[in-house]
Amino acid sequence: MIPVKSMLYNLDMKLNKVATLEHQIIPLENKIVALNEAQIKIVKLKLDPNNPLGLGLDAFKKRYEDLEVLIEDAFDHPLPVQEVDPNINEWQADLTQLYKGGEPLPEGQTQGDYMFYIDSYVLATKGTCVDKVLYVNRGLTKHSDVLTLLANNNYIPSFEYAETFSTISGYQLGLYTDGTFTLVTAYVSYIRYPQKIDYAGYIDLDGNPSITQDSEFPHYMEDELLNYAVLELAMDTENVAAVQSTGERIKLSE
Repeated sequence: MIPVKSMLYNLDMKLNKVATLEHQIIPLENKIVALNEAQIKIVKLKLDPNNPLGLGLDAFKKRYEDLEVLIEDAFDHPLPVQEVDPNINEWQADLTQLYKGGEPLPEGQTQGDYMFYIDSYVLATKGTCVDKVLYVNRGLTKHSDVLTLLANNNYIPSFEYAETFSTISGYQLGLYTDGTFTLVTAYVSYIRYPQKIDYAGYIDLDGNPSITQDSEFPHYMEDELLNYAVLELAMDTENVAAVQSTGERIKLSE
């Protein structure tokens, strides 16, 4: 974990001109917002195949290790499925009910911490064969390809071959059958949102006192996290020198 106190100190060090203390007065809550935005940006960049920093989660072992703390195991996350379209035998599981460690949603919270899909498998039943594991094809299927796959004997979901495919729309995981079997439970592996960084000393937007909460990313990622937080704050305060120097550091890290 990365101590938030260390990150706040290093933010000031990177933003300020030591001799003049120029650009020093930035509210604590603004720094916290920038750090949390930096966490989200890092996750998105590492998963973006079109970004030099990305190339997908599985492209490099290090990238997997960077985000490993956010990866939730499928076995911990069983979701009930229900049939939503009998014409094409589509079933759905509600991804908004996912929460870290398989825990129930906190009281008063209506949506879990799902951020990005990784993979899944599903239990299916046909006749007297109950709870057979079907493997969901890796990668999500485009909605425009669903009918084509269902009409092709080589790709249509099969209980005998223990395979199906999936789509996602509106936080609903779509799973399909050939109409001869039913789906029971989906097990979903995903990347969750990182827990929010915070630091005691201000009142949040809900009127509650803030608490000290470190970043759960590994300590070696502190500099990477700080670079994006510094860039955000430097742009907000028109700190041109910090914007330029941080931009160069980010390019070098890529």
